Amino acid sequence: MGRILILIFKNNIVSINVAISGKINFMLKFGISPCPNDIFIFFGLIEKRINTFGLIFDFIIEDVETLNNLCMKNALDISKVSSHAFYYLQNNYSMLSSGGALSEHGPVAITNNLERLKSLTTLRIALPGRLTTASALMWFYWKKFFSEKKYIVNFMPFYEIIDRVVNEEADIGVVIHEGRFIYSSKGVYLVEDLGKFWIAETSLPIPLGLIIYKKALNIKSTLEKIIRESLQYSYSHFDDAMNFIKKYSQELDEDVIKSHIECYVNEFTFDIGNKGIKAIDELFKKIEREPVWS
Repeated sequence: MGRILILIFKNNIVSINVAISGKINFMLKFGISPCPNDIFIFFGLIEKRINTFGLIFDFIIEDVETLNNLCMKNALDISKVSSHAFYYLQNNYSMLSSGGALSEHGPVAITNNLERLKSLTTLRIALPGRLTTASALMWFYWKKFFSEKKYIVNFMPFYEIIDRVVNEEADIGVVIHEGRFIYSSKGVYLVEDLGKFWIAETSLPIPLGLIIYKKALNIKSTLEKIIRESLQYSYSHFDDAMNFIKKYSQELDEDVIKSHIECYVNEFTFDIGNKGIKAIDELFKKIEREPVWS
C-alpha cells in the first residue's frame, strides 16, 4: 500500500499520495471557469485523456470572480484568475505562460438607452465582479470619458448583467464571456467595446485572464506542458470537446461557442510571450496609477 504525506503551504494543506514505486502524485485544487475557452483548453485534462506526469487534480469549476476570491483566500493551488486579480495575488502565486486568455476581443459596455446616458448625472453600473479585468477596463474608460459623473457600482454574476440592463436596473452593464456575442439580440446598445478601447490606448492585446499556481509548489514547467498537451488534445478531438463544453456553457448555440473559442484560444494560450507579458505589465501600471473603483 502507498502512504499519504501532508504538506502545509502557508496554512493550506496539500495531500500527496506516495505509491510503492516512489512515484509522487499531488492532489491539487485546480480552479477553472465554465466559459467555453477554459473548458476547451482543459477538456483533455479534466477527462483524463492526457499524461499528467503523476499529478492528480481536483477541479473546481466556478465563475472567474469566485475563483479570484478563492485565490485571495489562498484556497486554490492552481487557478484561472482575472489578470486584474493577479495584481493582488503576486506574493503567493506565480503565473504560467500557457492556458491564459489574451485577445483582441474584450468585454463590452452596453446600455438600454444611449441618449439617456448623456442626461444622467449618476450612473448605475453593473459589473461582473470587482476583481475581473472587465471591471478594471471599465474603470479606465470611465476615468477618461465619464469622470464628471457620479457612479453607483453593483457587482454581480456575469450572466445577470444583460437582464439588468434590459430591465433598466442598470444604466451601463459590462458584459463578458458568451454575453458579448449575443447582447445585440436582446435589444440593448453598445456604449463601448472595452477591448478596442484598451488596444487603442496601449497597442497591446487585452490581458483578460491567466493561470496561476502557488509559488511553494515549484511545478511550473510540468503544468505548462500538461496544459499545452490538453489544448492540443482538444484541437485533435474538436467535436468531443464541443459536446463537453455544452455541459457548462451559458449558451448552447454552436456558433456562439465556436466564436468564443476562436476569440480567446490563440497563440497566447500556448505561450503568453513577450507581448503578453508587456500587456500584463501595462495593466499593472495602470492599476497602480488609478486604483480601480476607489
